[in-house]
Formats: sequence, structure tokens, C-alpha cells
Amino acid sequence: MTTRPTARPRRAARSGTARTKPTDQTASSRPPQGRNYLSTTIQKAFDILNLFKDHTELPFREIQQQLGFNKSTLFRLLYTLEQNQYVTKSESGKYHLGLRLFILGNSFSRESQILKVATPYLKELSQKINLTVHLGILEGTNVVILHRIDPPNGIRMLSRIGLAVPAHCTGQGKALLAFSSGEKVEEIINFHGLKRFTPNTITTAEGLFEELKLTRQRGYAIANSEHEKHIKCVAVPVLNRQGGAEAALSITGLVVDFPAEQTIETYASLLQGIAANISRELGFA
Repeated sequence: MTTRPTARPRRAARSGTARTKPTDQTASSRPPQGRNYLSTTIQKAFDILNLFKDHTELPFREIQQQLGFNKSTLFRLLYTLEQNQYVTKSESGKYHLGLRLFILGNSFSRESQILKVATPYLKELSQKINLTVHLGILEGTNVVILHRIDPPNGIRMLSRIGLAVPAHCTGQGKALLAFSSGEKVEEIINFHGLKRFTPNTITTAEGLFEELKLTRQRGYAIANSEHEKHIKCVAVPVLNRQGGAEAALSITGLVVDFPAEQTIETYASLLQGIAANISRELGFA
């Protein structure tokens, strides 16, 4: 006679109140899409910083009450923000925004001012020579395009506003690196390497430093089909009082748009005049 196996008894439900995840007041305001991709720790740090939009300073207890974080979590978050200078703690024990946010805000303001001053000059130049002009900056280890102005019948290139482009094989990148410290150049080389994009790309540190030395001597950079085939570029730096590059201006076109050395020198001279005007208007000169 066959007997059925005895079914396992179900586990009894645990007595007591079920655990619930702590919630905070900002959770309901976040969009449901993509929530699985959010870093909860980083979001909590942003929640703390966002409180200071309406308050100059806040004590620990009030931050905790508004956000609902437990004490140990909030202490670690505030300590980390304080160590990175995003918040600071006064002698009275109250927190307020720190120096790092002020520096970042000033950096954004500086870029906005450069863009505001440079744009009219770049528009006039693009119409005059019927070529694409760019404005770029060195942000960390990347060259970022702040602005691009195309003539009505301009060619389509890879560059676009907000795009990070290689420093070692673009006119703007060379102009910025040539007037940066050697340590900065080495940092960029170590971080990004010297990737080959075309047969003309410089792929050795020795070759790049020699190119940057030549760029400093003549006052402008040339990119000869080093990032994109058949594309040529001449660029100059916008210098500050210390002789460092705050930004770079460039003229870009097909190789046939630069038929002779004299053409390059003419375009470089136009850019240098504009760069000097921008430096003067921004108080760099």
C-alpha cells in the first residue's frame, strides 16, 4: 500500500508588528520611473542640500525632523558633506552651505559670462568667413564645447554643444593644453590615453609635448585631420592674467578651406583679436 508523503507544515507567522521601511518626506515627490536606478545614499545627500534653498542654516534636529532620517544615517551624511566642504558647521552647532558649492557656482557663472561675451564675436566671425566656429573649455580632464556656430551652408561635423572632445587631437584641446601646466597635461594623458582616430593623430606623450611647445611659440594650435578625416582646425586660447587658458576659440572646416599657410595665419590672427577682446571684457587682460 502506497502512502502519500507528509506535507511540510507551514511556518507560523511571526508575532509582533511587521517591519516597515523608514520613509522620508521627499520620497513621495520623486517620479516612479527609473527609481530602481537611484542611489539612495546620494539622493539623501541631495535631500539635505535642498533644504537650504529655504533656510540659511539648520540645526541637526530640524534636518532630522524634516527628512525623517535616523540619527546615525544623518550624522554620517552630514559628516561626509562637511568633509567635502558642501556644508559647514558653526560653533552653535548649526549647518549651512559650504565653500565647495560657492566655488562650483562661481565656475558656472564664469562659463556663462564667457559664453555671453564670446557669442556676438563668434556669430560675426562665422558669417564673415563662412566656416564653423567653436568655443570650448577644459573641464577636469575633458574639453567641453560650450558653443558652436555654423554658417548657413556649413558642413556637418561630429562636434555639438555639451560634447566632450579629445584634447590631444583637436585644435581647441591643443590650445587649452599648451597654456596649462605640464602636470595637467600628464593627468589627461594618464586618464584618457592618446587614442588614434586618424593616421595623423599624435599618439605619443613626447610628440604631444613637442606639439604643445610649438603651439605656445606661435600662439595658436592646428589640428590637421587628427580627430576627423578631411577636417582641419585652427584654435587660440582666451588667456587670464596669469597666462593660463580660460577657454579656446576655433575655426573649423574642410582641409580645402585652408589652402595655404597664409590662410591659417589669417584665421589665427582673427581669432587672436577676438580672444583679446573677450579677455579684456571679462577682466582677464
